[in-house]
Amino acid sequence: MSDPSAPIDYAQLAQTELDLAARSPTTARRRAHLDQAAIFATLDERQRADRDDGDRSVG
Repeated sequence: MSDPSAPIDYAQLAQTELDLAARSPTTARRRAHLDQAAIFATLDERQRADRDDGDRSVG
């Protein structure tokens, strides 16, 4: 079982969605994968910002 406290690799999830979008047979499915990739990219940015903010507040 995975560690629930481990950070989620949103960048990898976004890349996977981009790969799926590139192979999608329809425009609708391509858009759905691109939308999900954008969400994961946003979550990755937020996670990095939160991690950076935490580093600055210590010490």
